[in-house]
Amino acid sequence: MKPNDRFEGLDFADRWLADGFRVVQENPPGFLVLLDVEMTCARLVIDRLRRSGIRGSYAGVLVRAAALALSRNRDLHSVLVGSRRLRPGKVRIGLSVANESFAAPVLRLDAVEDKPLPALCQEIANRAPEARIEDSRTLATLRRWGWLVPFGWMRRLLLRIAFSSLRFRHLFGALQVTVLPGVDIASSLACGTTAVLGMGNVTERVVVRGGQSAVRLMATLTCSGDHKVWDGARIARVLGEVRGILESGELLNELSGGGTNEERLVGTG
Repeated sequence: MKPNDRFEGLDFADRWLADGFRVVQENPPGFLVLLDVEMTCARLVIDRLRRSGIRGSYAGVLVRAAALALSRNRDLHSVLVGSRRLRPGKVRIGLSVANESFAAPVLRLDAVEDKPLPALCQEIANRAPEARIEDSRTLATLRRWGWLVPFGWMRRLLLRIAFSSLRFRHLFGALQVTVLPGVDIASSLACGTTAVLGMGNVTERVVVRGGQSAVRLMATLTCSGDHKVWDGARIARVLGEVRGILESGELLNELSGGGTNEERLVGTG
């Protein structure tokens, strides 16, 4: 150690979270795929939402697109634990929400396929602070009472029992979405549900369109998850569906009055 180096012990909240990650990572994701998507239409959607006073975001747009994709591919919407499989009647998606700890709390959104984009974005804006407050309360409880389970092996045993419950796994939805601005590619190798759909920065890139170079708003989607549920063909199907929704003018049609002529042209071209 250097003279100025020092050790700092983890409090019991951090110990529980660290053990949770260890348990999840005992079964690492079976796949990680990447797909580039043009976000021009998504940007138009967000701009229109904000002009109408709604806090539109790329997270809301991505959650809505993922929910529509899963609703059209019901065989992909499932959670598997051991020899049991749960097929929810409605699409439930977990959205990662940044907070004080290194493990972001997950906001579960129910029946997302039934919620038009403005209502979904408003729900996310309203409920994200509640999720942060609840997460801070949980961390405070663990810091106060976490010592009652003092040994790591005991915490991990309890967490394995919890994670083996379909009900517990379903708290996070069948698909988790995480958006991390500030990096080009965002992916998660700690997957507590069927799959994690990630997205980093939305930036201008030079791409080829019709044999010509063009500058477009682009993002890279990543998807990691349980290979026992999704194989390569299923992954390609759901990601292709998400890309089609984001690149088309479909989400513009969910806004009051649809899109302007210029916006509709962008959505079709």
